[in-house]
Amino acid sequence: MRKHILLLAFLFLGTSLQAVFAQTSPAHALKNITIHNADGSVTESATIVWRAGVIEAVGTNVNIPFDAFEIDGGDSLHVYPGFIDGFSIWGSPDLPRNLESLDNPGDPPYDRAGIQPERKPSNLLKDDKAFEAGMKAGFTAAGLYPNGYMLPGQVEVFYLAPASDNVGLLKESMALAGSFDEAPGGWGNGAYPSTMMGVMAQFRQLMFDATALQQHIKYYSQNPEMPAPNRDKVLEALFPLVNKATPLYFEVDSKEHMERLFKLQDEFGFNAVIVSGKEAYAKADELKRRKIPVLAGIDFTDAPDWYSKMKKAEEKSEEEEDSDQAEEKEEISEEEQQYRDKRLAAWKAEVTNIKKLMDAGVSVGYASAGLELKDLSKKLDILMDEGGLSETDVIKLMTTNTASILGLNNTLGSLAKGKNASFSVFDKPMSEDKAKVLQSISNGTIHEFNGE
Repeated sequence: MRKHILLLAFLFLGTSLQAVFAQTSPAHALKNITIHNADGSVTESATIVWRAGVIEAVGTNVNIPFDAFEIDGGDSLHVYPGFIDGFSIWGSPDLPRNLESLDNPGDPPYDRAGIQPERKPSNLLKDDKAFEAGMKAGFTAAGLYPNGYMLPGQVEVFYLAPASDNVGLLKESMALAGSFDEAPGGWGNGAYPSTMMGVMAQFRQLMFDATALQQHIKYYSQNPEMPAPNRDKVLEALFPLVNKATPLYFEVDSKEHMERLFKLQDEFGFNAVIVSGKEAYAKADELKRRKIPVLAGIDFTDAPDWYSKMKKAEEKSEEEEDSDQAEEKEEISEEEQQYRDKRLAAWKAEVTNIKKLMDAGVSVGYASAGLELKDLSKKLDILMDEGGLSETDVIKLMTTNTASILGLNNTLGSLAKGKNASFSVFDKPMSEDKAKVLQSISNGTIHEFNGE
């Protein structure tokens, strides 16, 4: 009898806890919507239910909980998994200006040399209109790092919100950011390293110094009678890289610089992720062999003027019923044609970079890598019109692919039960002209934009 009483008590307690949880964390339900899944499939007349930032149910014939706040899409709204920017400086403090000349520029302080791996964006975020602009473009999460030079700081992933105070940290200190950028200042008030050779040498010295300091700290803990190590927050921030515990997100574009990065990787054994990688296609086989992912940028250079005019003329002639109304073809010299062919081939190589990497089996995600959000739509159009990617490819690039590279594919990137509730609600399919985000749901929080 006592066992039955205890069982009933536990059942009552469990029911009570569920009721309390339902009251303190009510569900939300967005129904009668069209879901564009990351795999390219489309689910019409669908419903998404989420609670406390987690998706509870998604699809058709979904039972909506009694405590859910319901939003009816009226079969006119289009929902996409939240886009993810893998590498951005949104909310970063400004770079220092009016640098003073140094008495000993050959041995500058770490910060003047562009070496600041200890910096965390979570400690530095400032107000930035890019947060809201990013959400209006469909982004709900981003990998952020502090703007800087050779080793500017750490990469951390955040749930987005229009104001920096509400941006939520998802993954702390997940990587170090790096590049071959020289120390700031130039010839007038610059510092070492000021050349590519200097940057390579400085990186090697930092890795050696960090390794030595880590060993000294270990030995001292075992032998306190020996001299104590001089602790150094900069070198200690490199320990995870020395220990191969976190990767180096390295912003690089030319194939020659990628080869230099490969040499450093061979020497120190760290894991790497290429960021931007405009010429990564030229090293696709090597990237695949090394299992180096690419967070690719799409800040393409403008197409040659003559090519843009030719494309517009072709589109116009297709619309003309009378072919006589079409513009006459421009006559150019053979030398000019060869020049144009080379320029066009170089531009085509740039815009087909991502497609070539995907075809080679390289893992490719998305990073703004300096791209201004106002140019995003135009660049995505180029990617689909000239770069060989379909709309499905683009969605995967900016959702599941990026989430996988960031190590967050169990949390972000797709709409499924148990995944984080981060998605964007458009007024029409995102590829259509003037498509706008009406609502952005980031970590379960609804942000209204009303297509502004």
